[in-house]
Amino acid sequence: MPALNQAELVLVHDPLAGDLFWQPVAGALRVRGRTVSVPSLTGAFDAPGPYYPELLDAVARQLAAVPAVPAAPVVLAGHSAAGALLPALRELLTRGHRPPRTVAGTVYVDAPWPHPGRSGLAALQPEQAARLRELAEDGVLPPWDICFAEQDLIDEVPDPVLREQFRAGLPRLPLAYFQEPAPSALPDPDPARTAYLRLSPRYEETAMRVEALGHRVLRRTAHHLSPLTDPEGTADALEKLALRFAVRPA
Repeated sequence: MPALNQAELVLVHDPLAGDLFWQPVAGALRVRGRTVSVPSLTGAFDAPGPYYPELLDAVARQLAAVPAVPAAPVVLAGHSAAGALLPALRELLTRGHRPPRTVAGTVYVDAPWPHPGRSGLAALQPEQAARLRELAEDGVLPPWDICFAEQDLIDEVPDPVLREQFRAGLPRLPLAYFQEPAPSALPDPDPARTAYLRLSPRYEETAMRVEALGHRVLRRTAHHLSPLTDPEGTADALEKLALRFAVRPA
């Protein structure tokens, strides 16, 4: 069995956010000797869609381009809307990837629970879905931060340089992405291979739902964007979950 620290952490960013999001955490983990991949999803929206297959292919291609430690398991961590990708990504890596990868576990990080076969709009509250439709211009949405008060973003990312770097990388996504059914793959039902990292109180209801399903929930007193502002604390939490997964790989 490989050493526990040989599990590769694959940090998948929210498609609504840019490539920067996981980089501080990845840096903190690499200093600790952890192998980390941070695939970029931004190019997946250059094609006309459907978008979920493009997103999954983007992750798989970028992982295939980086030589893996032989027999090393993978731990998938998806933040926010990236959670909807994790079940299908797990299936793709274990069955359709060359070479196949062992997925030791999946971590949903402040993410809605996956909605297989349903669109992102259908998974939202009706008023939230209506708001997204109103925001779209010629079928394209503005950057994600327009949906929040400026002070909320300042409170979560007080460093003005980091905040502007983050905002500069926010993409404009097609409304069609939110209208597209999510992949039909289901979350791994095994509590030994599925966990939830709750960062902010707004995801407490989801955390409680996941806990009721028997999965481990690790709670931090932080905020939704804390991987940007507290990479060490987020890295600590991911390490705790990854080490437990490595005891019993899939």
